[in-house]
Amino acid sequence: MRGHRVTQADTTVDYYHINRRAAWAPYQFLQAGSILDVGGTTNPYFAFFENHKKTYPVTQRDGSTINVSGVRFLGAVANDEVNSTALPGIAHDLAKHLVAFLRELIWEDVRRKEFPHLPSRQRCIWLIPSLAGVRYWLKRMEVAADFQVLRLHVQGRIHTASETHLLGDSESLNTAIQMARQYWLGIVESIETQETIFEGRVHVLEVVKEAEYA
Repeated sequence: MRGHRVTQADTTVDYYHINRRAAWAPYQFLQAGSILDVGGTTNPYFAFFENHKKTYPVTQRDGSTINVSGVRFLGAVANDEVNSTALPGIAHDLAKHLVAFLRELIWEDVRRKEFPHLPSRQRCIWLIPSLAGVRYWLKRMEVAADFQVLRLHVQGRIHTASETHLLGDSESLNTAIQMARQYWLGIVESIETQETIFEGRVHVLEVVKEAEYA
């Protein structure tokens, strides 16, 4: 294990968080004065991998629809058992899902072994250091409705890294591990690509008015 000091958030600094209203989101819309403790349970992002099987609908000869697991679906298409005009999109969607799933397992394994003082991507929330960053991530994630931007003070473990060091393709295991180390070392080449993850106590200071980040 490498020797590292615990990385604590600066309690005098404001951060922002995009809170979306969605079926998988753990929090309802919040208000000034709300307090949240983050890190005790799996976050919604990783909970999706824990609890959901990736399936695709197939219409049978009798007109009924069944959900078929992803690799089985692709195999059925390859064997001419299923016809699908959406095959390219489905194949791409499944590949992205599996790459993200493997990435989170590898990144967490590297964190536990080499950077245990840092917050876990599987239990964290994502913070944004500026309103410019809020604008960037709203566009990047294509968030257009049913969300709020919160200004926060936080107390706990924090880490800033670059999303460019997140696995996004079918790399070798050795390459993936090296990318994970760069992520956990906090190597950031561009402010635009940085992301901040956090575990600890969150104090909501205000719900930011749309005019401030639009």
